[in-house]
Formats: sequence, C-alpha cells, structure tokens
Amino acid sequence: MTDPKKTIDRYRAGLPLRMVRRVGRLGLGIGATLLQSMQWIVASPFHRGPERSRAWRVRCLKGWARSLCRIGHIEIEVVGTPPSGPCVLVTNHIGYADILTLAAVLEAPAFVSMHEIRSWPLVGFMAAKMGTIFIDRTDKRSIPAVNAAIGAALADARIIVLFAEGSNSDGSVVRPFRPPLLDPPARLGAPCAWATIRYEVDPGDPPPSRSVCWYEEPIQVQAARFLALDRIRARIEFGEGRVCAGDRKELAALLHARVLARFVPME
Repeated sequence: MTDPKKTIDRYRAGLPLRMVRRVGRLGLGIGATLLQSMQWIVASPFHRGPERSRAWRVRCLKGWARSLCRIGHIEIEVVGTPPSGPCVLVTNHIGYADILTLAAVLEAPAFVSMHEIRSWPLVGFMAAKMGTIFIDRTDKRSIPAVNAAIGAALADARIIVLFAEGSNSDGSVVRPFRPPLLDPPARLGAPCAWATIRYEVDPGDPPPSRSVCWYEEPIQVQAARFLALDRIRARIEFGEGRVCAGDRKELAALLHARVLARFVPME
C-alpha cells in the first residue's frame, strides 16, 4: 500500500521541476502558435484555389497540432483507421487536449467548438483560420447558423468533429448526445464516424480526471496542472463502419451506443 506521506513528499520535492515545465511549455507553445500564425499570414496569398488552399490548411493545422503535442509530451496511440471526409466524427469529450490530438491525426478537420475560443490570443486567430465552427451553447438561436456552417463544411468534403455531449466531462462517463447539431448529417444523409478518446499519465502525477480533463475549474488552474505533467499518453480508437439515419434523435442514439460500447472510464 502506498504511503500517503511519501507521495506528498515526492510531489512537494518535484514542485520546482513542475514550475519549470509550466513556464517552459507555455513559452514554447506561445512561440509555436505565433510562428504558425505568421507563417499563415505570409504564405496564404501564395496558396490560392480550392486544392492548394485545402492542402495548405492541412499542412498548417496538422503541423501546429503536432508541434504543441511534442511540446506537451503528448504521445498519441491510434487504433483503427481515421475517417476521411465528407463526414461527421463524433467522440466523447474530455478537454481541449482532444482538439490537439485529433487535429494531429486527421486531415484538416473542422471542429465545432465553444465560441469563447475565438477571443483567445493567437489560438483564436488560428482556430478561425483553420475553419473552426464556433457555437454559443447558451444561445439556442445560434444553432441554425452553426448547422448551416456544418452543411457547408460537408459540401467542402471536410471532417466535422462534433463533441455531441455538449460539454466536456471528468472522463468517467459518456453523457447522452444532443441531437440538434446532428441535423445536417441526418438531413443530408451524410455518414457519421465515431471514436473514443482516453488519457493516461505517469505514476506520481495527478490522475487524468484531474490533470487532463478540463471540468468545473477555471481554465488557468487546470492549465497549470496540465502543463506540469511529465508525459501524457492519448489513445484514440476510431470505430469501424459509418452510421447514417434520417432522424437526428435516432442518429444521436445510435452514435452514443457505439461510443459507449468502446468507452473505458478514466481514473
């Protein structure tokens, strides 16, 4: 049995190193995002036309995500075959690490994400340029415009990543999927892919439910804990086959059942 006093002593002894990690990773992350932003601004005029613009977006988003994963020591294990567009990809949602890991392995996905990200320095700029579809989940009147944007992204043969739970969790459950944003694939007959995401951390670090999940805490508190982790192992399992249904509620239920069947709760 682990001695709690020894665990606390080891944690306190590691505090200076954790502080160095936080500061170093934050600085490197800001630098990587600034560099990618400048690269986008300077080079985008030379990548005009649908095909060249798409290839440039793929390169920028994947390069940016992979750089941030390297800085954060996030190791990604992919099980199954990532989908190709046009489709909607539905997964359980744990925190903002989901966006990094999925962007690192998918071909220029369009994320449906909370509108607050748009105002984040540098990150908001890059998210908008990479085609993020922003939604204010407190305002139901925004849903028609968001669904129109999802339909346009499907017409552009993109992968739309939708966290259908409506919010992130502590990784212990998969909440019921909300049907409204599944209206475009149901109405257009577009295929829906699905996946599960989970994380592990090294012994001695706070469990992923406290350190990787962003759940019911101010972002600065959770980010400080996240940046101090020694290493994060992300496992993304892409499901086989595609799900289609003409009714959005039926589609939500079918996708939820697929995700729940492969979901493994985190500590």
